[in-house]
Amino acid sequence: MAIRCSAWGWQGAATVAGIACAATWLLPAAAAAADGDADGVVDFVDNCVRAANATQRDSDGDRYGNACDPDLDGDGVVAEADLALLRASFFSADPHADLNGDGLVDFLDLGRMKLHFFGVPGPSGLVSEGLPGPVAEQPAPGSSGAGGQTHTVLAWNDLGMHCADLGSQPFSVLPPFNVLNAQLILRGTTGANRPVILDAAAAELRYSAASNPDDPVGPGSVNSTGQNFPVGATLPTATVRKTDFWDRLSDEGGGNVASRLFSPAPSAPLTPDLGLIFGQPMPGIAAPYTANDPKPFAHFEGAFGWFSAPGIPITDVDDSGRRNSYPLQRVQAVHRVTGEVLATVDAVVPVSTEVDCRDCHALGEVGADPAARGLDLGFVAASSADRRDVERAAKTNIVRLHDFRHGTTLEAEGPLVCAGCHRSNALAEIGGPQGDPGRSTMSEAMHAYHGRLQVDSGGALVRDVAGDPVLLDPLSPTAIPLVPEGNDVPMEENCFQCHPGKETQCFRGAMFEAGLTCNACHGGMLAVGGVFELDRPGGGAREPWVDEPRCESCHTGDARDRLPGPLVRSVAYDPADPAATPTLASNPRFAENPGALYRNSLDTHAGVACEACHGSPHAIWPNPDPPANDNVTALQLQGHRGTIFECSTCHDGFGTAGSLDGPHGMHPVNDPNWIKGEGDRQHKKLAEQAQESGNDVCAACHGIDHRGTRLSRTPVDRQLIDAEGNLRATVAAGQVIGCDLCHSLEASF
Repeated sequence: MAIRCSAWGWQGAATVAGIACAATWLLPAAAAAADGDADGVVDFVDNCVRAANATQRDSDGDRYGNACDPDLDGDGVVAEADLALLRASFFSADPHADLNGDGLVDFLDLGRMKLHFFGVPGPSGLVSEGLPGPVAEQPAPGSSGAGGQTHTVLAWNDLGMHCADLGSQPFSVLPPFNVLNAQLILRGTTGANRPVILDAAAAELRYSAASNPDDPVGPGSVNSTGQNFPVGATLPTATVRKTDFWDRLSDEGGGNVASRLFSPAPSAPLTPDLGLIFGQPMPGIAAPYTANDPKPFAHFEGAFGWFSAPGIPITDVDDSGRRNSYPLQRVQAVHRVTGEVLATVDAVVPVSTEVDCRDCHALGEVGADPAARGLDLGFVAASSADRRDVERAAKTNIVRLHDFRHGTTLEAEGPLVCAGCHRSNALAEIGGPQGDPGRSTMSEAMHAYHGRLQVDSGGALVRDVAGDPVLLDPLSPTAIPLVPEGNDVPMEENCFQCHPGKETQCFRGAMFEAGLTCNACHGGMLAVGGVFELDRPGGGAREPWVDEPRCESCHTGDARDRLPGPLVRSVAYDPADPAATPTLASNPRFAENPGALYRNSLDTHAGVACEACHGSPHAIWPNPDPPANDNVTALQLQGHRGTIFECSTCHDGFGTAGSLDGPHGMHPVNDPNWIKGEGDRQHKKLAEQAQESGNDVCAACHGIDHRGTRLSRTPVDRQLIDAEGNLRATVAAGQVIGCDLCHSLEASF
């Protein structure tokens, strides 16, 4: 198990599990890079502070490494019962009793147990003083009590990454607010017995915190509460530092940060762990760090056929203080009458606080340069090198600059929500602040304004005599923007200056692995900010969160019917169009539903959500890192990473009813009767019909020459066995399937 630097983000130079770390992230400023047992893992994150264990092996996920955890029965004390368990495992490979990790339980492990006898496990840097042990989890998918025999539950996050403020003062851009959706399917075969998507009358869907033993952050990373520890502690005084959103305020205004930002009664604190607007709670709300109670999805969206839990106030810090932007929630479908768990699946509920202003607005940077105007605007330096302090100072500098330039009194009024004035559709469309229609939108204020900042040939910001920025002409061919753009510009130099990406990897998955950039889908900052009119009937500026790139913009059709160019394009718009108007395809095979975004689209096969099978925007499956939490859902549903490709996820077989009625017009995948049934009534018959009609439907995916295309690539190693039990072919993951795999090409035409 490897621990990534990005999971911890050490302040200054340090080593975590043998990896050099340099970024400033969430550690308390007083934490030092001590490594008492010299195992290459700093004490703050070492699950055995006094026992060298570079691998950090923790087979039971309790945040104590095996090297210092002979508490085999998990009661918190090492005593006779643990000794009996060790003896029962002697000379076996029991992973829990193998304390030294050599693959054999023997006298060396007994020696380690003696060091703790009548004592306790640890100490562990992951277990804060007084912090209860890991919360109990609901039965994992595939285990007893998890269901799955007759039903399948599909679950997904709607955006691929939700952002939340690292600190909500002096202003908030985005509060902790996450969305989890799910569909419940009664499994079936075909025809009258085909699978059925069930509604809220059949079952209640619930979510609770879960962990992944292979999580790159480490086993036992569970996120059940958004409150700091000790419970009630403010962020600066907390041991486990989740957020300042629930911090009580001691000034005359009263309340907590959340109520001052979002409540009509700001002096009455909002309930910690209770989500905004929809009241979706964290599973640990009843007893933070102890409870992990399954919470019901608040809504069933009949128009989409899915259950929705909008507004879960999850943060990117787990219950032991580790930064994990990809926490898991366990989704259970529970029968409304019997209480039986029908199906279970884990899904990522991603969140990042890597929404940075500091790169430009920290003291001395281009947005907080005391010498720029010859006036003292009161720009401040961070109180420490802790990233939270640096970001708070940068926000203070922004507020003071805003007050100076626009004559506002924001600093005196704070804390405040930017979207209160500058409409953000991300908040407004769910019932949050509506903004002032007489002011620029949030996207205009951020993308359009900052996209028009320019520098001279020496890289200095162009200013007028008063020190204010001179905005560039959007059509100027010679102006040099402060923020470079273009498909060949690394994202770290533009989008990731403000959005998650330098560490968190908001943009990940299949498209990231293919080498695409934010610019390839969205265009540059001026396009996103709506500076240019869209190239469409009626024109108009881009509407944030509405006019987004579309799947069909790059996936314009299939191998025989698509727009000119490659089978899959790498830019979602005409590069000559400054507005980056999304390309629309004439072949709807891979298109969203008319007038709908990808995240709100259903397949035409059965009404299954596109995200349920492909993953969320910015995180389309698979994630290239095999143990990543993004991959857990697909692994549980079909046994391998990537798009939900296996018909067996929802179907219990097809009999002889093979057709091209699957998602995107697919035939049954790896179905024996399709491969070769009795009398070969399926794909052979289909090929014969194609020959007779002149409509070569096979070519759509297998190519005009029937040798295969990327659309006929197998995602996993397979043995193709027909209905008579004959092995027809063996294929490897990634292999393109052509008709000549089993017979001559001539036979397929």
